[in-house]
Amino acid sequence: MPVAIRLIILNVVHIVFRIQPLLVTHEIMSVEQETKALESLSFEELSLLNERKEALKKEHTAYVDEHPEIKTLLSGFMSALLLEKPQNVVAFAVEHFSAFKPPHTELEPIVIAGPSGVGKGTLINLLLEKFPNTFGFSVSHTTRGPREGEVDGVAYHFTAKDKVLKEIEAGLFLEHAEVHGNVYGTSKRAVQDVQEKGKICILDIDIQGVQQVKKSGIPAKYLFIAPPSMEELETRLRGRATETEDKIQLRVKNAAGELAYGQQPGVFDAILVNQVVDDSFRELVETLKQWYPTVELK
Repeated sequence: MPVAIRLIILNVVHIVFRIQPLLVTHEIMSVEQETKALESLSFEELSLLNERKEALKKEHTAYVDEHPEIKTLLSGFMSALLLEKPQNVVAFAVEHFSAFKPPHTELEPIVIAGPSGVGKGTLINLLLEKFPNTFGFSVSHTTRGPREGEVDGVAYHFTAKDKVLKEIEAGLFLEHAEVHGNVYGTSKRAVQDVQEKGKICILDIDIQGVQQVKKSGIPAKYLFIAPPSMEELETRLRGRATETEDKIQLRVKNAAGELAYGQQPGVFDAILVNQVVDDSFRELVETLKQWYPTVELK
């Protein structure tokens, strides 16, 4: 490769990435050497250098625009770094980004969503009951106080609101929402805790949470559970006998929006219509066998 062309390539790297250019021999090029090298280029070579520089800028800008999660990841990392101020920055970075790369692909979490009353809880409990060594449920955080019988770290991680908000700002949560003045959310650590036990983590979250998890960039499988019909869903909600008429109508209205989102092509990896629980559970297990072929589900 001609020396002039090598210098063009090296200086493009320098200009675009703001780093000290390297010679082919990997020696550091001094400012004086760099200046002389640039002065030795012809007008045509300088023009080529500038054209390539502009092309790279456009290429990199387009890539970042196509992947907004890059800014989210890096911004979250910087916020967490400044919040924690670790002495070992490299170790902290490894810990921070490990949430986005589970140690094994079979440990990618399952994000399960669906309207209230569709039977998500029943199917999840069956998975945990029949495959206790394979699946685990993420323990969410909440800023509300514990209710009678609730144990910290089991039902929820009960946490002060200011602490949770700081951790959310630092990018330590996969998803969160504020309900009736209380914050609820799933931390990256909660998912890692399940994965480190060699289990597949199950997240039971709403549509807003699904959108946030997708934006986070963490690898996951997405399952939407739908009712056979809106009429059947309303019947199930009334069968609970725990809701007022106004709340039932609100849940039905919200369900229509959730179904519209959940049934969009490509949003979820699979859609399961929960008509008969036993049949739906068998279908769920078959789907999981396809997603996690190395995991034994019998």
